[in-house]
Amino acid sequence: MKKRTTAAYVMTAAFFLSGCTNDGISEAMESIETIEPVEQKIVSELNTVTKKEKGLQETFESALSEEKKVKPFANKDSAVFKNIDERKSSMKTIEESIDELKTTQKSLTENDGDKLPKDEMDSLTKAIKELSTSLSNYTKQYSENLEEEEKYFQSLGTEEATYETLTDGIIAINESDTSNKEQLKKLNEQFELLNNQRNEAEKTLKSLSESAE
Repeated sequence: MKKRTTAAYVMTAAFFLSGCTNDGISEAMESIETIEPVEQKIVSELNTVTKKEKGLQETFESALSEEKKVKPFANKDSAVFKNIDERKSSMKTIEESIDELKTTQKSLTENDGDKLPKDEMDSLTKAIKELSTSLSNYTKQYSENLEEEEKYFQSLGTEEATYETLTDGIIAINESDTSNKEQLKKLNEQFELLNNQRNEAEKTLKSLSESAE
C-alpha cells in the first residue's frame, strides 16, 4: 500500500512540475507592450526641442532689439533663458524614458522562457540597447550645449560683451545645431529599426501563443 501511495505522489509531483513550465511568452509580450508608449514620449519631447530651437532665433532677435531697454540677457526670467530651461526639461524627460527602455531590455534579456523565439528576441533587445545608447549620447551632448548656450547669452548681458562675443557665440550654436541634426538622423533610423524588430517579435509571440492554446 505504501508503494502505491509513493508512486501516486511521484506522478502528482511530475504533473505539477510540468504544469509550471514557463514558456515566457506572456511576460515577453507584456514587456514589449511597454516600448511603444515610451518611444512616443521620447519622440514628442524631441519634436518639442526642435520646435523650441526654431523659436529661439525669433526670441534671440527680439531680445537683441530690446537689449538697451530691458536688458533681457541679464534677466534669468527672460524669454531666451526660458527657452533653454524648457529644452533642459525635455532632456530630463528623455533621460527618464531611457531608463524605462533599459528596464524593458533587462526584463526581456532575463526572460528565460523555453518557448521564446531566440533570434527575434536577440534582435529586439539589441535594437533597444543601441537606441538607448544613442539617446544617452544625444542627451549628454545636448545638455552640455545648453549649458554653453546659457553662458553665451549671459555673457551678452555683461559690459565686456563685444561684437565678437556676439558672432563667435552664434557660430558655436550653429555648429552644435549641425551636430545635433546628424544625431537626430541616426536616431530616426534606430527608431525605425526598433519598430520593425518590435513588430516582428510581437507577430511571432502572438503566433506561438495562439498555437499553445
